[in-house]
This record gives sequence, structure tokens and C-alpha cells, in this order.
Amino acid sequence: MGYDAPPPLLMQKTREGFKPYDRYSFGQLSDDANGQVYKLIPRKGRMVARNSAYWVGLGLAVKATDAWPTSEHLHNDLKRLCGYIDVFHNPLTERDEIRVQSTAFNRMTESEFAAYFQMAQQRFIAKMGFDPWEREA
Repeated sequence: MGYDAPPPLLMQKTREGFKPYDRYSFGQLSDDANGQVYKLIPRKGRMVARNSAYWVGLGLAVKATDAWPTSEHLHNDLKRLCGYIDVFHNPLTERDEIRVQSTAFNRMTESEFAAYFQMAQQRFIAKMGFDPWEREA
């Protein structure tokens, strides 16, 4: 795609069905006739907005409690709680150890991160009794 090409139309899957992701896509789609068929291709990569909302919520949770010293500590505990772990045998200690998996942009797709985020949020709320992501929704 060259610099003179318009941006792509972006759709987002929601509970209500597919909806335009941004104002440009909404405007372009609203001009089309009802019944127009589109070919949807899942976008590769992760959405910065969802990742940012996750980390903002972690920060708010840390500030609201004395349970974790940093957002990173809470993040690692949530990954453990949700089962995002690998078990391996450490030949140096001769013990089985648990390591949390990465949620980095190059390790999880948008769908995988969305599923993790939802599970982490639900489990945090169930254990702690409040939703630090409520304002970020």
C-alpha cells in the first residue's frame, strides 16, 4: 500500500456483531448499500489500546491494595492464577520449576490476549472484590 492509498476499512467483532473500528471506517461503510458483502481478514498484531487498558488497570489495582509492590508483580501473579505457565526441570537445581508465559505482542495474538485479559479480570474481581478496569472499559 503506497502513501496515496486510503487507509483500510477496519471492523471489530463485538457481542452485537461486527462494527466499524474507527470513524473513517464508519464513514466509508455508511455510504455503501445494505447487503454489500465484505471480505474480512483478521488483522495481525495486537491492539495497543487493549494492552494499555490492561496495564492501567494493574496500576490502579496496585495503588488500591498493599498486596503487590508493582504492576509487574501483579501481572505475573495473574498469569499464574490463569494457568499461563510452563513447567520445566531445572538441571542445576534438579527441581521442577514454574515460569509464567509471556503476553508480549510477539507471543500472543489479539484474540489470545483478549481471552487472557478477560480471564485475568474475572479472576481478579472474584478474589479481590473490585474491578480496577471498570473505568477503562
